[in-house]
Amino acid sequence: MHYAANIAIIRIFQKTKVLRFFCRREEKKVKSFNIKWKILLFGLCAALIPIALITTMYYLYLRTEIRDREINRFTALAKAKKNYLLLCIASKENRVIDFCSDGYIRESLEKITHGEYRSTIIQSLTKYLKTAKLPIDTHMLGIHIVDTEYNVIVSTDEKMAGKNIYTEEKLLTNMDFTQKKVYLYPLHFCSLCGMKGFHIISPIHHLGISRKEPLGYLIACFDVSAINEIFTDYRNIGDTGEVYLVNRDKIMITESRFVKDAPLQQKVDTEPVRKILESSQEMVGIYTDYRERQVVGVSIDIPDCQWILLAETDKAELFASLKTLGIISLVLGVSVCLLVSCTGTLFAASISRPIQKLKAATKSFSAGNFKGRVSLRRNDELGELANSFNSMADTIEREIQYSSHTMSELVKSELKYRSIINNTTALISIIDMNGRYLLINKEYENFIHKKTEEVAGKTVHDILPRKAADEIVIHDKKVFETKQPVQYKIQVDSDTGQHTFISVKFPIFKADGIMYAIGSISTDITDLKKMETELLHAQKLQGLGVMASGIAHELNNILAVIDANIQLLIKESKGRIKLLQALSIIREQCIDGAEVVRRMKEFTSTSVDPRKMIQVNMNSLVNNIIVFTKPLWKNIAEGKGLKYQLNTDCLKNVPNIKGNSPELREVVLNIFLNALDAMPEGGTISLSTWEKEGYVFLSIADTGTGMTDEVKAKIFDPFFTTKKKGMGLGMSVVYGIVKRHGGTIEVQSQPGKGSTFTLKFPATAEELPPQPSSKDDAGKKRKSKYRILLVEDELAIGKILENLLSDNGYIVQYVNEGRKAIDLLSKECFDLMLCDIGLPDVSVWDIIKFIETVEKKPKIGILAGIPDIKEKYKNGQLLAFDFIITSPYELEEVLSSVRRVFDNTV
Repeated sequence: MHYAANIAIIRIFQKTKVLRFFCRREEKKVKSFNIKWKILLFGLCAALIPIALITTMYYLYLRTEIRDREINRFTALAKAKKNYLLLCIASKENRVIDFCSDGYIRESLEKITHGEYRSTIIQSLTKYLKTAKLPIDTHMLGIHIVDTEYNVIVSTDEKMAGKNIYTEEKLLTNMDFTQKKVYLYPLHFCSLCGMKGFHIISPIHHLGISRKEPLGYLIACFDVSAINEIFTDYRNIGDTGEVYLVNRDKIMITESRFVKDAPLQQKVDTEPVRKILESSQEMVGIYTDYRERQVVGVSIDIPDCQWILLAETDKAELFASLKTLGIISLVLGVSVCLLVSCTGTLFAASISRPIQKLKAATKSFSAGNFKGRVSLRRNDELGELANSFNSMADTIEREIQYSSHTMSELVKSELKYRSIINNTTALISIIDMNGRYLLINKEYENFIHKKTEEVAGKTVHDILPRKAADEIVIHDKKVFETKQPVQYKIQVDSDTGQHTFISVKFPIFKADGIMYAIGSISTDITDLKKMETELLHAQKLQGLGVMASGIAHELNNILAVIDANIQLLIKESKGRIKLLQALSIIREQCIDGAEVVRRMKEFTSTSVDPRKMIQVNMNSLVNNIIVFTKPLWKNIAEGKGLKYQLNTDCLKNVPNIKGNSPELREVVLNIFLNALDAMPEGGTISLSTWEKEGYVFLSIADTGTGMTDEVKAKIFDPFFTTKKKGMGLGMSVVYGIVKRHGGTIEVQSQPGKGSTFTLKFPATAEELPPQPSSKDDAGKKRKSKYRILLVEDELAIGKILENLLSDNGYIVQYVNEGRKAIDLLSKECFDLMLCDIGLPDVSVWDIIKFIETVEKKPKIGILAGIPDIKEKYKNGQLLAFDFIITSPYELEEVLSSVRRVFDNTV
């Protein structure tokens, strides 16, 4: 302590020039003092901490003991108050029972009941109660005797005579005197007496005769002061203690020490009251009272009286005795802390500065400043430690200077290596001798969508598809065995499709010549192969195009001459029927030949007429094709017992594309018809559209027979076909149209698993002419009050027609069953019923006959898949409908027919 105190004094006065020399001498003396003695000195001071802790723990123990003792004392006080209360109530009840046993009262009541000298006996009995009974108990406010009809016969209060206590106070309700001799009616304000009090009621029985029914009842009313005397005795409960009663309505019924006029007015909605009312659970503890003060309280339930007894005192007063003990403990603890802090500070001051210097030097050394040294002139252990550190720093500095150049070269080499492997487009990987990944480059990470950390320690079977992984393992074994590089071609499936790689595998050796890993460099040649295929295909098409163009030109000339001469012969052959028939057949063949020539010219065309370029919505195009081809996949197919399903749930909102609408329609129609042909036993066609990175995509997938790789490779070649009929120009024309529109077409197919054609076109933001609409104000959306009932069993067609009519302002109710249509027609009014002719459950003719029975008859439109239906029901002679549309039909034709029928109505 002597030396530590000296250090503190020295540093306080060190700034003065007079004491500077003395300070240096004393500080040097302290520094030379051995550290273990300083630690011993600090330990002696720290030994006082357990004493402070023991004192604090003893205080906590005493605090608990004192608190429990005070709470137990207060609980005992509350129970004593309860016992006093019950004794008081019992004495009052016994007095009332004694009154009911009085022979004079019973005899007088029997005479009154029998009507003998009634008025005289009532006066005599009243006087008897006032003089002989009422003075017995000073707390008794009045005595009333009532008959079995609850009418007051005799009362010490004359104004009570003749009143019915049941209607006034309902005192005798729910009281069973076969179980109890006496009842206590809880404290309340009695409107009969006009005072605050409680009633004790007991039956008066017949003299000498054992009867179940009483003669009447005696009711004694007692003043609340009888109870208040018990609870206003504040001895032994301090300055803030009080004991009071609360009824089941949470209202205080005795005097309060702190609130004036509290009985039957003060609300007591506190935690102990709620616990007793909700769960009959009494409480001892700390809570907030009705004055919003923290109190220590006890709650006791008195169920017979329907009361709750509460004994409470302020928390601060009850635990006041703990305050002094707490102050003593706090002072002792603070004193010990100050003493230990001072000695610790003095001890730290003698060693903290050199330790801080050592710490700063080591931190600077670890940061790369190898020139830093510790300047510390001491003769103790810290001085020896500083000298050892300086010696170590000198040695390390020499070693670092020696290796820094080598490290710099290694870093440069590593950066070059990393830059090369992470910026190449090839997939680079290194695996160990167990086939587990050690490293992959950025391109490899992008291909498998995993980081190097995720694949480290895994095998190729954990990362790549099994087929590719098996092939890679075979080549790895060759490198293991031969220790020579191996080159091969491999195909790997990924989420972006199938990729083709040229891979080179090579052994990696340690410095001692032992092989420890295999490196792999794989170059993706998928796009190169695709470009090569497309180039070959383009060259083939170009050659065929040149040839087809020349043939088409020559054939056009020949066909034109033949057609012209046939037309002349037809004019000159009047009356020669057989000749005319033969010439007509020849002319039809010429027309068919001209169509083939037109398609050949279309195939060879390399550009689109810009005047015919418009904005085309792919979804509208698809919907038109679905409606146009309905007779094929719906009516005719069902007639053959086939079932085709169309899935259009994935038609998303997509931007328009720029193109020739008829040509694009031909593309979609050709693929759609091929899909139907590929499903001779029926199946599902799924149509999807989406937009991605400025392109619009259309996918047409079927569940048909599929194609082999050989067929798939030739599908776009002109004159190639797998059908018995046809020239094989359909898909080649499709390919040419897609290419002219700047798009691409891809095919995915496997035998027995169906085919998927995916079309890709650039989305357009140019201002182009809109897609043509109907002649009757096409494209203008009308707001209409007309309600249309649409009945179409095919959901795909129904949704298309529903959206078409709704978008044009009509109120459309769509159902897919005839029975539902009849049910709606019986309940609601419609302006038009547009119904498919081939409903599976109810005939359209039955629906039309039902319409004849309704009050408001809608217009009727028929959607027919039978080509000659107009001839069978010409002008509606057999059936009463307003218009009929036969397949194939355009959506605009449906819209025009609906508008015409409503325009005629107006």
